[in-house]
Amino acid sequence: MTGRLSGRLAVLAAVVLALVPALAMAQEPVAPPAPGVIATGVSIADIPVGGLSEADAAQAVITQHVVPRRAPLVVTFRGRNLKLEPIKAGYVADVDYAVRGAMLFGRSRPVPVGGVSVPLREKVNRTRLRALLILRARTNDLPARDARLTFSGAKPVVTKPRIGVVVDIARAMARIESAILLRDRTAYALPSKRVRPAVTSVGPAIIIERNKFKLTLWRAGKLRAYPIAVGQPAYPTPSGIYRIVSKQTNPTWFPPDSPWAAGLGPVPPGVSNPLGTRWMGTSAPGIGIHGTPQSYSIRTAASHGCIRMYIHDAEALFEQIEIGTPVVIR
Repeated sequence: MTGRLSGRLAVLAAVVLALVPALAMAQEPVAPPAPGVIATGVSIADIPVGGLSEADAAQAVITQHVVPRRAPLVVTFRGRNLKLEPIKAGYVADVDYAVRGAMLFGRSRPVPVGGVSVPLREKVNRTRLRALLILRARTNDLPARDARLTFSGAKPVVTKPRIGVVVDIARAMARIESAILLRDRTAYALPSKRVRPAVTSVGPAIIIERNKFKLTLWRAGKLRAYPIAVGQPAYPTPSGIYRIVSKQTNPTWFPPDSPWAAGLGPVPPGVSNPLGTRWMGTSAPGIGIHGTPQSYSIRTAASHGCIRMYIHDAEALFEQIEIGTPVVIR
């Protein structure tokens, strides 16, 4: 037992004696760097600058780190390659501050074993980056498109709705700010989001062809024609594109302020009411679509500008249209 202990003590003594020279060397003072020169083992943003002057260190950081981050950043959106200018996004790097920090090591601060990398303060102006992204989005977004009804002559033309694809500005801000600073890939995808159209279908439309004494209801791609009467030559039905602005069941007829209606009092609902049982007012002043008890006038130019229909036809039309329905008069 005593022999084993003696052997272990001898091994420990040998290890201690072997470490003494190394410990002595580690404790030897390190000579400070030359004036104006950065100490060995110091880097800035992982770029070695030890042994360089302040000016050379600054140039090395600018050339190897800053310049690549000032180069145009390639972003992709909807299959297109676009470029963003980091300078326009307000990218800046405080190289001088980092160099001053690097000069402290080996002087007021020891250089750690294994060296030290001084961080480089960099930033992007988020206000300018947002404006830059909005500008790019404005010319590259695919806006949502509402369903729309237009007319080619008397023919309805339907524009189908479309889902939009636009840059998600909020998510793009964080991604592109990081991309400008990291530059860890050749291109960056701009985050996008889908935008649904506000209007996904179109309602009915009315087409009136005066020379044919015909009213056509267009609804869900189907056509239904009705015979009508239109205005006399002295009181023509106006042409143009209007819309339905009012609907009344069993209306009271109030005579217009016109010589031909002088002395005619209001007519309450009933069989003698000149408006029949339904009134559909248009945005053309004083012009409406209505039934008429004078069925013999249908297919003639007999009214004072309004569009007359058979009473049963006016009632059927009334149920199939709504406020805002377009009315094309040709």
